[in-house]
Amino acid sequence: MDDSHCSSTTVRFLVVIMVVVALLPSTGCVHQILATGIYFFQGGNTMPAECHALQEKRVVVVCRPPSSHEYRHAGASREIAKQVSRNLSQNVKKVDIVDPREVDNWIDESDWDEWKGLAKAVKADMVLYIELESFELFKGKTLYQGNSDITISVYDMTDGTDLVWDKHLGEVLYPKNSGIPVQDKPLQHFRREFVENVSTQISFHFYAHDPHAMFALDALANR
Repeated sequence: MDDSHCSSTTVRFLVVIMVVVALLPSTGCVHQILATGIYFFQGGNTMPAECHALQEKRVVVVCRPPSSHEYRHAGASREIAKQVSRNLSQNVKKVDIVDPREVDNWIDESDWDEWKGLAKAVKADMVLYIELESFELFKGKTLYQGNSDITISVYDMTDGTDLVWDKHLGEVLYPKNSGIPVQDKPLQHFRREFVENVSTQISFHFYAHDPHAMFALDALANR
């Protein structure tokens, strides 16, 4: 490795450290700061999107909670839909995301199985349908560990209701390798982190991203 490469890497590392230290008191953005730092430190490598179907389309995001306890986690499913909507709006080329408040209003008045009516009502070209087959926050009684089984599907509403892409993500764990003692942080704090983690993993399928970002999120779970 030549001296110029070492020098460039060192400069990037120092810049990342200075930014993290300067912004560390803003706890709400620590995850994004570290993920961004890793991205620049490694030279800006990106993983391409798996699905490009949402680009330049009007998209409605719907997240259905597990049917076994629909009301118990209805709040989490709405939060995931809002976070995914925000991520897509910020990162997908020329996408037009339906306001999550319109989706919430529709959910309050309709059945989950009528999402096609929602798409028609909001004039959506595409539906991103997120199904939480499970959603749990605890590993036993004394440890937090988020656990969710997720399937995501994309439907084209412009010509009937065509399934254009889908993927079963399988078991999503947070933190991935260990639990967090419940006395270490409030439940709402952990729930918010898990929702952010799930939303990020879903969103990454639709735009280029840093492949190491999820390692950064998981590394901060025990903060």
